[in-house]
Amino acid sequence: MLLFIVNLLQVVPIDSRKIEAALTNSKFKDFEDCLQDECAAEINADFIITRNIDDFANSKIKPILPGDFLKTPL
Repeated sequence: MLLFIVNLLQVVPIDSRKIEAALTNSKFKDFEDCLQDECAAEINADFIITRNIDDFANSKIKPILPGDFLKTPL
């Protein structure tokens, strides 16, 4: 199942630029959320799939619940 997901979604590498951006971004309360946002922005992602929609209120990328994503036509 995980292999299927990895092949379906794009996995974005984390580098020092993204880490530094996440550490200095005051729009997010949580470092990991900000890091995910940085990765999503780099590839112009359509969505950030998360169970915590409110954590991505300041994101340029639309947050979406996992169940809603599965209902979205690709």
